[in-house]
Amino acid sequence: MGESRLPAVIATVVAVPVAAVAGVLIYNAMAPVAEEHSDLVQADLSPVTVAVPELTEDDAVICLALTATAPEAAGGLDARPVEGGAGAAESVLAYGDPAVVATCGAAPVEVADTDAVYKLNGVCWYSDEAGVEWTTLDRQVPVGVSVPAEHEQPVDVLNDLSTVIAEKVPAAEDAPTGCA
Repeated sequence: MGESRLPAVIATVVAVPVAAVAGVLIYNAMAPVAEEHSDLVQADLSPVTVAVPELTEDDAVICLALTATAPEAAGGLDARPVEGGAGAAESVLAYGDPAVVATCGAAPVEVADTDAVYKLNGVCWYSDEAGVEWTTLDRQVPVGVSVPAEHEQPVDVLNDLSTVIAEKVPAAEDAPTGCA
C-alpha cells in the first residue's frame, strides 16, 4: 500500500462502522414512534352484520345503484363487506373499524323548521344531538348513516358518501326548510 492511499483506507475503516452504528441508532429511535401510531392501521375489515331494510322494488333499484357505485373508502376508512340476509349488500354499506354503516332505505326523520340541517356535497342531512346518527332529508329514498363516536370527524365520511348519494339517489320533491 502506498502512502497516498493510507488516508482513504483509514477514513473508510472509520466511516463504515460509524455509519452502521448511526443507522442502528436512527432505526431504534424511529421504531417506538411507529408502534405508537399502529392504531392507525385498520385491523378488522371482516364482514359487518347489518339489518336489512324492507324496500319497495323501485327503492331497491335505487339502493342497488348507490351501493354498486359506492366508493372503496369514505373518510379515509376502507369499505367492509356486509352480511345480514338477502339484500344486505344491495342496500347497506360499511366502512372502517368500528364500522360506519350506511343504510339505503332508512326510516325517514321528521325535522322542525328550526332544527339544524347540514348540506354536504349536494345532500341535506339531519343528525341527532350526539352526531352519531345521520339521515338524508332531501332524497326519494332516505339514507341513514351510523357513525360510532370513536370516529371524531363523521363529516369526512358523509362528504364522500354524499357525492355518490347525490348522483344515484334522486332528490325528493319536497325538502325541509334549510335544505334548499
